[in-house]
Formats: sequence, C-alpha cells, structure tokens
Amino acid sequence: MRSKLRALAVVALLFTGTALQAAPAEASVMRPPGSGESCTYSVSGDGMTGTGICKNIGDHTIEVKFTIVCGWSPDLVSAWLAIAPGESDGGRGTCDGGTGVGSIVADIRDL
Repeated sequence: MRSKLRALAVVALLFTGTALQAAPAEASVMRPPGSGESCTYSVSGDGMTGTGICKNIGDHTIEVKFTIVCGWSPDLVSAWLAIAPGESDGGRGTCDGGTGVGSIVADIRDL
C-alpha cells in the first residue's frame, strides 16, 4: 500500500513539474499591438535601419519590445520599454550588412 502511495506521489510531482514548465508566464501575457496602442514602423532609405514607435492610448501602463528582422544578419531586439498612458517610446536598430531590414515587430505586455 505504501509503495502505491509513493508511486502516485512521484507521478503527481512529475506531472506538476512538467505542467509548470510547459507555458512560461511571459509567453502568456505577451501580445501584438491592439486597440490600446498605436504603433508605427519605418525603414531608412538604404533599407538598413529600422525604427518602431508605439504610443500608449490606453488607460494603463504597458511594456513594448521591438524586434528588427535583419535578413541574412542577426536580428536586433530591444529591451522592454515601459510606456505610461499618453506617452510614446520606440526602438531603432541598424542591420549589420546582409539584406537589410525585412520587418519590424512590436510585442506588448500589460502591466
């Protein structure tokens, strides 16, 4: 009887550990820009520098992170930037050679 209880306890612990690792907290709150943000993106004339700017038009503070996809060069990723309601912030990066800026992506998370 005790060995069955131990086996069930071990299985429960393994299942709990696996379930906790399956979905990191950050992934569940990150989202694309929605109705509470206004984001714009631009690329320089030579195609090598990308800029993303987001304005918080919502009623609570958000964080934004920009990724500049650089074709054949490594992508550039900004730190998370906190933006209060009514404020704007942005990120800029220059691709190091390659084919230049392929896209600019903003990820948002609510605070």
